[in-house]
Amino acid sequence: MAMPKKTKNTKKTSPALQERSSRKTIIDVAKCAGVHWSTVSRGLNPEKRHLISPEMIERVEACAKKLGYRANAMASALRTQRSRTVGVIVSNLGDPVHPPIVRAIEDRFAEIGYVTIVGNTDNHPLRQAALIDRFIQQGVEGLIVATFERNDPGIAACVEANIPVVAVFRDPESEFIPSVRVDDAKAMELAVHHLAECGHRQIAHVGGPQNVSTGYHRYRGFRRACKVLAQDGVTPTAVFGEAFTVEEGEFACERLLAENPNITAIVAGNDMLAVGCLRHLRNRGISCPGSISLVGMNDMLFMDAIAPALTTISTPTAELGTQASHILIAMIKGTPVQNDRIVLKPVLLARDSVAAIKLPTKTRSSDFSDAAKREVRIRHRES
Repeated sequence: MAMPKKTKNTKKTSPALQERSSRKTIIDVAKCAGVHWSTVSRGLNPEKRHLISPEMIERVEACAKKLGYRANAMASALRTQRSRTVGVIVSNLGDPVHPPIVRAIEDRFAEIGYVTIVGNTDNHPLRQAALIDRFIQQGVEGLIVATFERNDPGIAACVEANIPVVAVFRDPESEFIPSVRVDDAKAMELAVHHLAECGHRQIAHVGGPQNVSTGYHRYRGFRRACKVLAQDGVTPTAVFGEAFTVEEGEFACERLLAENPNITAIVAGNDMLAVGCLRHLRNRGISCPGSISLVGMNDMLFMDAIAPALTTISTPTAELGTQASHILIAMIKGTPVQNDRIVLKPVLLARDSVAAIKLPTKTRSSDFSDAAKREVRIRHRES
């Protein structure tokens, strides 16, 4: 199975942004001292250092001096004020998956008299860092971020500023940041099981970038499902796009078919990648689903209106925004958060882009477990 390519980053960055990305943070000091970041915060705060031992204060100060760490006093001061605003950071509002999330956030915060400010990163880490800094300096009372990478260094700036932050859609996999996401691995398992039940055995995954949780967990869900179904003859392969875009889907599908001409089904990492695959199949004169079946992810707008109507996995985008808002409101108010790791269930939507194929009797799987069948929830929609 092909390994994912590293995401290229050819965009130019300003010296100011480069300096910001290399600046030492409170998390760096915590790692150096071998303590939690909150201990570092207390050790460097004259008003709170009495809460820890003199030996710990000495260790923290030594590490801060060694790393050249300087606390962001401006950000901390701004946190004492009330602006009744929150910031939301997305990769691109032109991506159909983001507007329903943002709308749900706006609606929930409007109910309590808050204004939502939205920023776009264009999937550029340093633009994300600049937006976080700008929002903090403008005094927003909290952030909801849909752009975090796995183990994102931008988390440090949020922790240092002591600002409430919730990750939505993508999970940075950080103990410091609550998250709300869909079960991406389960989504791919639903897709693979559906294709296998339709007779497909040569199944491919056109995945997204592996430095973000969505791409990472979807690929692993695909692998896990194929491993379970290996006894039924399912043979997987995978290629990866550098972004979740139509163009990357088209390029990835071209590579896939050049190396694996016998595949009968593709599970794409999202609907945009799936549309790119469909574009390439049409350009090659390959019928979908006559020759190759196709499954997407997210159920973006109009996926039921294209030809063929796309079988996909529904992501409850509005619910993601609502749940993230509930957590952030609790954090702003200082009330306990009952569940800071919310994972929503995906749902398979069977449409027209998947066709059943016939297998020889000896290779046909006739004993998918009842539990597995119940697990694959299929909702038919009229196109």
